[in-house]
Amino acid sequence: MAFLELRGRSGRSQEQTMASKKALAMQPSKKICMTLLPQDIVELILLRLPVSTLLRCRGVCKQWDGIIRDPQFAMVHIQRAPRRPLFFFQRENLVHLLYPSEAILFDEAWSPSKWVVPVIEPDDFLCASCNGLICLYSDKSTIKIANLATGECMHLVKPVRNSKTDHFSYYSFGFHPVTKQYKVMHFLRDEHLHVGTSFSIIQVYTLGDEKWRDVRTPQALSLRCVERSGVVNVDGAMYWLTEDEESVWKHAVVTFDLSEELFQWLQLPAVDPANYVLGDPDQWLITEIDSNVSVSYYETGKLHIWTIDSKIEQSWSQKYNICLSMLEVPGPHWICGDKIILHDFNKNLYFYELMGKNSEIESSKLVKQLRFSPRNNMQCFMFVKSLVRLDAFRKAGVVRRPKRREGWKLKKWEVWMDRLHRLENHCRSIHDMKHKIYENADKMGMEINLDLQQTPDLDSSLRLINWLEYRRVLEILCVNLDNMHEVLTVMNNTTDAAHNKESHVADQGTSSSAVGISGS
Repeated sequence: MAFLELRGRSGRSQEQTMASKKALAMQPSKKICMTLLPQDIVELILLRLPVSTLLRCRGVCKQWDGIIRDPQFAMVHIQRAPRRPLFFFQRENLVHLLYPSEAILFDEAWSPSKWVVPVIEPDDFLCASCNGLICLYSDKSTIKIANLATGECMHLVKPVRNSKTDHFSYYSFGFHPVTKQYKVMHFLRDEHLHVGTSFSIIQVYTLGDEKWRDVRTPQALSLRCVERSGVVNVDGAMYWLTEDEESVWKHAVVTFDLSEELFQWLQLPAVDPANYVLGDPDQWLITEIDSNVSVSYYETGKLHIWTIDSKIEQSWSQKYNICLSMLEVPGPHWICGDKIILHDFNKNLYFYELMGKNSEIESSKLVKQLRFSPRNNMQCFMFVKSLVRLDAFRKAGVVRRPKRREGWKLKKWEVWMDRLHRLENHCRSIHDMKHKIYENADKMGMEINLDLQQTPDLDSSLRLINWLEYRRVLEILCVNLDNMHEVLTVMNNTTDAAHNKESHVADQGTSSSAVGISGS
């Protein structure tokens, strides 16, 4: 270190020492700080910053750029970064309008995002989320792996082409912390067995490899369970539910190790059937809570959640027993930290803080987050913003370049884009109208107080707002228009009154003049 070396040298005159200190003091302070700080201290500081700030910090110097681009730094940063709920709304045709697929990410203050995520196209479907990377499915011949924070993405050729029975829920995506490998899984539907409701082959692709591989399952497994209950990646293995007629619950958990690519069966929690209403098997959901595999079972008015303690001993513990009897909530439900996320039949999304293992949700303590009407199809994933890079995998044989005309440029999305552009024009018109009102009020000597809500600065050349923000801005514009209409009405009435008064005075003056002429 320059500063330490300066103080440690002996045999120098006091004048030389003072001159060196003066020269050091004249250097830019930023360079001194970077010279003094060891790299491990710089890394500890950078680890505390969010991804958006780190991406800007790459341009500070080569040292910082090297640290931030290091894959090991990215993995340590993921472990420290907060996990937030990511809600994905699938493409839908509602009320004669085609709504695009979009993602809404909640920040640490539980505020929803406002902008369209560039790597998510309007026809995409979300399959999985892992370490800040997401797997997206579409009707095209490729699936997409993308990093929402950095904007990187790459397209992979699907293992099955031109299949009319393929579905986004048949794909999943996971990571193994020891091998450091990311793998995409495709549950290949058996077209001839059990009327296409099962699979006996999983097609696996390791990012960076040249081709997909087939892994045969020990027996035919339920594809319907995968489609309805989901797949979760925890500690290097994939977990999903399958049908098991010998079990009390009629279900079991299947695990698939991403390193050895071996299968294992786990029995669900052992319970007394008399204590549960063993009804609809589709009420099961497999998720992750606090880095542990959990399963939840919903029966009328009650939600039971277990987490696995040991895969070897196949032991479970009940995490939550939640009473929902006072609410009309259709499910599904998601756990984020110590909060449960749920919605009602009116499409209002709430969160509720769980105070312990046994909780009874009180409607008065529900915190409303948003209303997602008219949307219907909603998914929720736990998501973390990350620095994981995809450039190391781009040379693989299955990676393809997307076609030029796609996404928002397709003709079917012209109506939606036109709505956004018209909203921008309305915002500008209201802004101009507000200034004109103030100018006219100033000329008339009136004091006007416009109680208007602030609208965002919309610019289609930069970023597009998502459908949720579109609805919020539209509501603000309607309120602002009503307020300005009232102000304009007052101004017009005032102007008319002044004009009538002037006319009345003029009429009186004319009458007085006529009387004077007559008297003379």
